[in-house]
Amino acid sequence: MMHSVRRLRRSALGPALAALLGLGGMVAADSATHPAGAQEVSRRAWLGVELEKGPGGGVLAKHVVTNSPAGKAGLADGDLLVTADGTALDEPKQLVARVALVGPNNPMKIGFRRGGADKDVTVTLAPFPGADQILRLDKVGTFAPNWKSLSTVAGSVPANIGNMRGKVILLDFWTTWCGPCRAMSPQLSKWQTALGAQGLSVMGVTSDPVQVATKTAQALDMRYAVASDGDEATATVYGVRALPTLFVIDKKGVIREVFVGYDPGRHKDVEALLKTLLAEPSPTK
Repeated sequence: MMHSVRRLRRSALGPALAALLGLGGMVAADSATHPAGAQEVSRRAWLGVELEKGPGGGVLAKHVVTNSPAGKAGLADGDLLVTADGTALDEPKQLVARVALVGPNNPMKIGFRRGGADKDVTVTLAPFPGADQILRLDKVGTFAPNWKSLSTVAGSVPANIGNMRGKVILLDFWTTWCGPCRAMSPQLSKWQTALGAQGLSVMGVTSDPVQVATKTAQALDMRYAVASDGDEATATVYGVRALPTLFVIDKKGVIREVFVGYDPGRHKDVEALLKTLLAEPSPTK
């Protein structure tokens, strides 16, 4: 079970999340207002780029998803995409339409500009993998982003993630109105209690203001650190699209797994992963 993060303030996350969900900017071929079934989704083509109109022409690659077709072909954040199969690009919707026309598992030639030099690559489009898998492709195996502008609600919230080097971190994005998030809280407390002495640090991050979050943290007896991400800047850099979302981060600060939604059947898998990471040696300075 999960709740869409769209219920968070759209002013902070709306455009970026629409892109991450493949509703235009991340280049998947159908509309956000017409959700596709599994079979239809498998026929959608995916490039893996968050787009915005470029300055003075072209389409800016605002973010290229790690392990996406675009990423594997060598496109990078900040590239200016200027042509698709020889056709000049002026608007993101042109590239969206081209990706839809070419279809999954087919090649598309993209001309781009980087550092003043014109280059081109051939990208093999993939079937749209779904929003949860996009997050995993983008984040698993990468260093966890530093959090931004967090306010302490409960426990000890380090100023930055670097201060937690040597700890295994279970980072939980939640909010008070999210029923599955509230259902997840007791299990998070159990893990912190059982594994904290071995080096586990559970931290909950909510978009709720401190006063609201404090009441909920007390009511649910959250026995782990809780922080308020009032402007949702931290949720944005982590690419959170649905709640709850758990990031499992190892002692070196690398994201090792992402779990989206609440599913008690996965608790054994999460716990097994935590114990494996806790058994790994601490990084040397």
